[in-house]
Amino acid sequence: MRLLKKLELYHIVLLGTFFLNVSRVTLDADTWWHLNAGRWMVEHGQLLTTDVFSFTRFGESWQVPGWPVQIGMYLIYDHFGPAGLNIATALMMTIVLWVLYRILSGSELLKAGGLVLAGSVMVIHTLARPALLTLLFTVLFLHILESYRQKQNNRLWLLSVLMALWANSHGLFWLGIGLVGIYLTGSVQIVEKKLRFDHHLLAQLPVLMAAACLNPYGPKMLGYIIQSAASQGQAVEFITEWQSPNFHIGQTLPFLLLLLMTLAALGFSQKRILHTDCLLLLAFVGLALLSGRNIALAGLVIPIVLTRHAAELPCFIPSPPRPVNTRVPALAALCVGSLCLFGLYRVAMLLPADASFSALEKEALIPSRQAIAWIQENRPAGRMFNSYNWGGYLQWALPEYPVFVDGRTDLYGNEIVMQWYAVTILTEGWQDVLDAWDIHWVILEKDWPAIQALPLAGWQVRYQDATTVILEKP
Repeated sequence: MRLLKKLELYHIVLLGTFFLNVSRVTLDADTWWHLNAGRWMVEHGQLLTTDVFSFTRFGESWQVPGWPVQIGMYLIYDHFGPAGLNIATALMMTIVLWVLYRILSGSELLKAGGLVLAGSVMVIHTLARPALLTLLFTVLFLHILESYRQKQNNRLWLLSVLMALWANSHGLFWLGIGLVGIYLTGSVQIVEKKLRFDHHLLAQLPVLMAAACLNPYGPKMLGYIIQSAASQGQAVEFITEWQSPNFHIGQTLPFLLLLLMTLAALGFSQKRILHTDCLLLLAFVGLALLSGRNIALAGLVIPIVLTRHAAELPCFIPSPPRPVNTRVPALAALCVGSLCLFGLYRVAMLLPADASFSALEKEALIPSRQAIAWIQENRPAGRMFNSYNWGGYLQWALPEYPVFVDGRTDLYGNEIVMQWYAVTILTEGWQDVLDAWDIHWVILEKDWPAIQALPLAGWQVRYQDATTVILEKP
């Protein structure tokens, strides 16, 4: 009972967040090539610096951040299976929200509401990928910078340590440097016709860039984001998560609600918006509107601005303390107990690997296991032309078959991805692509136009089920 008396509303929100995330499958199409890279590095005892999983880019340089996360993901999967990755992802999401709670403003109710909104927005991209580490490092940077701005403490020295870890974990480490730049710009003042700014924050910029170079590839990683974006070109238009968000689907509605609530709070609040908050909104809303994969980052940052201004509204001003209600611990016990029972039930349901694979098959995120079994039994000869979404899983499940393409768009670039689309949607020259790469068999989702065209060109359907079709060249 003593523990329950100390229980806050946000504890229940965090506990609910953890169990709700545990209750879903967090593996997606890209999880598998990360796992495969981790497996290769563990088995060979060295970093993976060139492509060994495809025949279209075999031997090409592939030096990207994320190697320690990929190794960690593989070790978790190897020991605990898909359920282990689901639990690890849920735990990481809960830690991110716990740190965010320490940044939010206002009453316990307001901050708990901010966490619920943030979690609802971020869940769209809370997946078992290295990108999840960017959410963690972003919120840690924000916590340190907010504490410094409010003169609570000065822990700016920690930023360089976090940056070195970030640069080895995910390619969006430039975001940390950008956050420091935002807080530096927000500190600018005009005093006696002279610009004044925070010299401590300015000094952090070169330190952070130097820290980002502390990776196996050195200063080369500083240009990774630019090189990756430049190599993809027109191909980005065909990849859903790189496109602008579609507000006609349910997954993006929490982000729209968060954005509208923030605009309303800014409009009704009597508090003047801080320059830093204005820059944060412009930067992260802009990123989210540019690409749907950035919605999770916006969901992490926008609640900071929302609660800061909503806390000034009369409906959120804390009321005087009330006498202790003895029924509150009982209600808290009921909530916590129900969440724990539900969470444990869902964990038990997802512990068998078959449960996760069945869910992935249902969403067509992997080919059917029957199709994989058919390939392993019949051993089709020659090169494979494969689904883009299934490329990561195919290189994991069938390592003896190099793939045509997978989710590593930074490696394949515009050239290979557009050739893949030429075949699947039957644009001019699609047959020439198959001939040029000497393709002997094809595995695709059943709904692609190529599935109807290839039999007319003489290809034979060798396997077919509800999601997967395999064809061979005559």
